[in-house]
This record gives sequence, structure tokens and C-alpha cells, in this order.
Amino acid sequence: MLGLALAVWACNGGGDEEPTAQELVVEALAKTWEIAPGSSVVFQGLDASVFWADFELSFTDRRNFTAVGVPSGYSDVWPASGTFTFPDPDDPNLIERSDGVFIRLEIISETKVDLVFDLEDSGGNAFGTGGSYRFSLVPSS
Repeated sequence: MLGLALAVWACNGGGDEEPTAQELVVEALAKTWEIAPGSSVVFQGLDASVFWADFELSFTDRRNFTAVGVPSGYSDVWPASGTFTFPDPDDPNLIERSDGVFIRLEIISETKVDLVFDLEDSGGNAFGTGGSYRFSLVPSS
């Protein structure tokens, strides 16, 4: 009887669990992203894409990120590197960066993601960097 149960268990995939919603999000993000064509960086409702033209953001399956092409004085908007977590186990579309910034993920498709967040003004730039941001990203070519 035990042998039959083990055979049935083995044929059914050995108890493989389906990936969690968070694991699926990490998998979808794990690549290098760049600014999408058009108005891809919106700050306080205004198009700021021209300042972020060289921006690339890479996520790994280990929940790390690196950012390059960040305009001078805007490292508080996107630090050069860090990690992210899921602060709410019931919300896989909300991540928290290691610097405490909460980001709402809007995964449009495998080839487009929007990152929406508010940033407290830290005085890193003469004009201030605090406010609401939306980054529309596509996979880097």
C-alpha cells in the first residue's frame, strides 16, 4: 500500500508547490529595464523623461536591484543598488526598497511595468526631489 501511495505521489509531481504571487512578481521583474518610449518618467504630473533617458534598472531573482544612468543629484529617487521586500504578504504588487520607499508595481505585461511611488524630499537636489513618480519601463534591448 505504501509503495502504491509513493508511486501515485511521484506521478503527481512529488508535491511540487505552485509559485506564490510574490515569486511570480520577482520572476517577472528579474531583468534589466529601460525607459519606455514616450512620457515614461512622470514627476508631479509632468513629463521628466528627458532627464532619465539613460536610466536602466535591473532586478534579480534574489530581490536585489541596481540602477544606472540616474541623473546627478537624484540618487534618493533611485539609489545605485539595494534590495526589496514585500511588506504586505497579501499584496504582491507592493514592494519596499531597502531605503524605506514603498513602490506600487503595475505589471502591464511581460514587456511593460510601471513603478509608482512617493518620495519624501531629502534636499538632495536644489529643486527638491520629493513628490510623486511614475516610471514606465520596458525590457532593455
